[in-house]
Amino acid sequence: MSASEIDLIMARVQQLPPNEQLLLIKRVADALTRIKPAGQSNGLVYGKYHQSLRKMSDEDDFHSAEWHPTEEDLNGP
Repeated sequence: MSASEIDLIMARVQQLPPNEQLLLIKRVADALTRIKPAGQSNGLVYGKYHQSLRKMSDEDDFHSAEWHPTEEDLNGP
């Protein structure tokens, strides 16, 4: 969209009564909140795999996946 198109839209918006301008602002803001920034995922969904036949992770799985640094890992050789 070019700057001239935006100027035309702004000129038309300014002709609207204040309550309709506010309604337009609300609708534009609502539309913008539905847009996800590039690279943003939906995040984790609780219970998404609850019907999976796979074994669920337990506390031991999480413990074994943790990083347990040695003194050398932290301070170098």
